Amino acid sequence: MQTQYTITTEPHPAGRSITLLLNGKFGEDAIPELEQSITEARGAHQEVYIDLSEVTLVDRKTIQYFSARAAADVKLVNCPIYLKRWITQVSDDAEK
Repeated sequence: MQTQYTITTEPHPAGRSITLLLNGKFGEDAIPELEQSITEARGAHQEVYIDLSEVTLVDRKTIQYFSARAAADVKLVNCPIYLKRWITQVSDDAEK
């Protein structure tokens, strides 16, 4: 899959959290950049939100990544229904 994406960092006014606004097509090649953004926010002791409202296409590896991060320490927000179902399915499969 040819990935074409942007990751925009939106800090919250109080500085305690940050939202990563994802836009476009996300494949596993986007994961390192996303991971770096999360690591930087964690280094600044910020809570991390990932806004998925503008994501148009993802691959399985990226869904697995989202599922793992959501289970650990990141909050997914504005998640389209089709992504939410897929993430839930991957999460349920991982628990089996």
